Amino acid sequence: MTQVETMMQEWLRHRNVLEKVLMTLKDADMTFKPWEGAMTLGQLPVHIAYWSRAFVTLVKVGDAEFSQLIAAEPKGNSYRTFDDVYQTVQAWTEETKAAYAALSDEDLEVENQSKIPNFNGPRKMFLTLMHDHEVHHKGQLFVYARMVGVQELPFFC
Repeated sequence: MTQVETMMQEWLRHRNVLEKVLMTLKDADMTFKPWEGAMTLGQLPVHIAYWSRAFVTLVKVGDAEFSQLIAAEPKGNSYRTFDDVYQTVQAWTEETKAAYAALSDEDLEVENQSKIPNFNGPRKMFLTLMHDHEVHHKGQLFVYARMVGVQELPFFC
């Protein structure tokens, strides 16, 4: 198995759990947020899925387009149901998988020179950041779910 395949499988273990968590949520809780300024329960999975696609893009192109990726992130809560969120997450997961599979192990070793702290080094670090980002926010999603009364959640990975 290539390094790309191994890293993608590790990420997908977590993404599959994210999709299972979405199936436990109720539409009435779409706008729940545990504190002022937090993402809503409906926004959080969209944020996770968006940035997974973005991090894979960064492996190919470097961080020159990072500010455009930040600006392009969907803002607000334009989704009405968790089914809408789930469909978006699934579609973006498929796009991310395709982009990930198109990477080569050589792409991962390209040195990234950046003015952005923590963005210097082999571009595989973008995939490490992606994995860490997914785990971090999925943990938040578990907490949000518990706060809105979800009793049964899948194993975390």
